[in-house]
Amino acid sequence: MGRPSLRTIRQEELLDAVVGIITSKGVAGLTVADVAKLAGTQSSKVHHYLGTREEMIAAAIDRAMASVEGVVLNALSSIEPQHRLDAQIEILFGTSFLEPHINQLIDQLIAASYLDEAIRVNVSRMYQRFLEILMDSFELAVPNLPAEERHQAAHTVLALAHATPTFEWLSLDSKNIHEGRLAAEKIVSDARARCSEISQ
Repeated sequence: MGRPSLRTIRQEELLDAVVGIITSKGVAGLTVADVAKLAGTQSSKVHHYLGTREEMIAAAIDRAMASVEGVVLNALSSIEPQHRLDAQIEILFGTSFLEPHINQLIDQLIAASYLDEAIRVNVSRMYQRFLEILMDSFELAVPNLPAEERHQAAHTVLALAHATPTFEWLSLDSKNIHEGRLAAEKIVSDARARCSEISQ
């Protein structure tokens, strides 16, 4: 595989600056001038490589989605299908998603989505993709469970996975990650028990 193009390298460098600004100042604090200053370049270069401010925000959302999706799918690639759900719980409530920059970026994007429809649509697309991956794992683990119940279980686990790092960051409870994981494991256990009942 060849080396990345100069364009790709520049886009990634500028996107690092975009993500840094969103994480530290929020979406409202994102300006082309600040991106250029942080990246040590000119505003015209930012426009050339990343486009408009809206395109920069969309690229930051795509990066967040690719980062989280990459962690999950790479970890699941070597797991037997029937064990994917357990592995996914491990991933969602493990250290991979406790890095503040990932959670801060996503939290800033969610906050901005209340005021900006385009951001809301893109963040919604990101969470829909996360839900699809989780639904796939539930379908492999509990295939006889009605689709609506699998969806409810996956939705609840995803909500826990989103909220748990935020609670951890806010120091609401020193056992936060452990409690969130136990709750997710209980949802999976209940889904398996229900699947067994249906199979009998």
